[in-house]
Amino acid sequence: MMEELNAWRETGAKRSLATSAPGVSPDQRSPQAENEVHRLRKLVELKDRQICELRKALAHTATVHFSLEDRLQRELDSLRVILPDDGLQTQCRAPGDDEPEHGTVVRLPYLTKTLSVLFDAMHAFWADCNDTKAPKSSTVAHAIDERLGLSSQANGEASRSGQAYASAIRPDWIKDADNRHHCRLGGGR
Repeated sequence: MMEELNAWRETGAKRSLATSAPGVSPDQRSPQAENEVHRLRKLVELKDRQICELRKALAHTATVHFSLEDRLQRELDSLRVILPDDGLQTQCRAPGDDEPEHGTVVRLPYLTKTLSVLFDAMHAFWADCNDTKAPKSSTVAHAIDERLGLSSQANGEASRSGQAYASAIRPDWIKDADNRHHCRLGGGR
């Protein structure tokens, strides 16, 4: 396309010199001027095509960038939830050896992979949160999906299970603050 553009420029420069020559009659200038207008119109069309191609390339680049950024953000968020490589081993501690000032102590007869991921997600996303620094539910749900190997929905949202798990570990005081905690009056279902 650039070769074609350069060729048009060279022939246009020669023609414009011919049309402005003092010995050329007005009858000869009219067809030359029409040819010049035709040549310039073609040149503008060529430039328009180049601009269109550049816009398409820019839009494609932006789409790829945002898609990659979104995927990398989800991967980074899922890495925040730490699962030990050696399985679901838990350390045995002596009674009274727990540190309640660092959270709530729960004694379970066993620990499933899902529970382990949920506890890790609670610690990773909610340990240092406050009113101004709360993670998005979608971020937590995507991280849980990644750790549990759950597939996202077709529209890109986290799986229904991931969303339910993220909602289950969301602190009640945040649910109350953003009206996501729906209580029935009378205490029954």
